[in-house]
Amino acid sequence: MASEKTTLIFVGGTGRSGTTIVGRMLNRHREVRASKPIEIKFLSGNAGLLDLLYGRRPEAKERRNRQLLKRIVSSSDAIENYLLWHKFETRLRGSWWAPESGSGKSPGLSSGVTTKVREEALAALKISRKTNLEFGATQFFWTMIENQSNNLGEPIWVDTSPPNIFHAARIHRFLPSARFIHMRRDGRDTIASVLKEPWGPGDPMKAIFWWRNRIRESHQALCAIPGANYIEVDLENFAAYDRDYQYQRILTFLEVEDDPAMRDFFHREVRAERVMKRSWREAFSHPAVLSKFRKVHAELEAEGISAPLFD
Repeated sequence: MASEKTTLIFVGGTGRSGTTIVGRMLNRHREVRASKPIEIKFLSGNAGLLDLLYGRRPEAKERRNRQLLKRIVSSSDAIENYLLWHKFETRLRGSWWAPESGSGKSPGLSSGVTTKVREEALAALKISRKTNLEFGATQFFWTMIENQSNNLGEPIWVDTSPPNIFHAARIHRFLPSARFIHMRRDGRDTIASVLKEPWGPGDPMKAIFWWRNRIRESHQALCAIPGANYIEVDLENFAAYDRDYQYQRILTFLEVEDDPAMRDFFHREVRAERVMKRSWREAFSHPAVLSKFRKVHAELEAEGISAPLFD
């Protein structure tokens, strides 16, 4: 079976932290296949496969329960389970399949698999609810990724959905051999970048707490899996300060030799001037915003959570 010989690499981070560029680079390697689409979403997305298996993460439940209606719904396991399955099926055929034009989201699952593959996989998954859901979910996952149109039998498969990292513990539970590349970036640049995205928080103060939550949850998830299963790469070091060493770290982690096509992409596309623009200064022009960020950053550091800054 293909799944027995395919190495799964999940690249993730806060979002706007370098996951896509690393995925595109790895896709140039002759032994690597980037997922098509490069973000599958159906695994670690909201109401995704992991939620069907294990329920919502405690952090996600806590945020949902701040709204009265969602708190009432969540109090009934049966209703909550029904809604999760309904959302999973709706999104599998909707936003995960073909995102709306202008949404700022990456191409959907329709770019890589046929409707026939999707429907057959979904039908089998729904049947497994009454028999062995974990086995059914595993079969669904492999059916969806092994039938992607760009599959030429490469031994390594890579997905770059940012939530992969704060779901790392649950992905590891579901797919024990999975490995992770955690892309990190100066929080100020991450926040400044996400403010420009249609899917992100539009207010700087809200964006600071958005960033903090993702950093904290990523740290907690990675602490729950073996250290050998992941590496953390700072985008600034990768693009500017420590390029060759970070590049080699990734090769060593993947257990592959260098590839001229990947090396060429690295030199052409992963460049200091594209990363080190320091555009955060405009987003943080109000003293209260910068003060709040510094306070939140200090709190993370006090908790033992590393969030490097590059000045």
